[in-house]
Amino acid sequence: MCQTEVGWNCNGLSPTTCTPICGDGLIVGTEACDDGNIFSGDGCSNTCTVEFGFTCIGDPSSCTTLCGDGKEASTEGCDDGNIISGDGCSSTCTIETGWTCPGTNPSVCSAICGDGLVLGTE
Repeated sequence: MCQTEVGWNCNGLSPTTCTPICGDGLIVGTEACDDGNIFSGDGCSNTCTVEFGFTCIGDPSSCTTLCGDGKEASTEGCDDGNIISGDGCSSTCTIETGWTCPGTNPSVCSAICGDGLVLGTE
């Protein structure tokens, strides 16, 4: 007698087709991550793929953004591809005072002219 393995959902037909259960916290089959929920925006999508700008490890998956990878994701205010402060985007991927960093990937920051601060190439 065959039994369904943990982490799989099988249709019971003949022949049986089984698919991974996304959202159960187990990485099986073609799942790249599984954080135990089916919500997108937290690093692991509702289809158990790693979302843009995140890295996921473990089983269940723990996902975090990578500040300095040039991909603005989640709560990052900017990501210019480095972790150097003083260029508009800080080492923690927040926009520094006196700068603007439009949402491009990677972020391109420029000093705000007329704000009373002399920054960058001003």
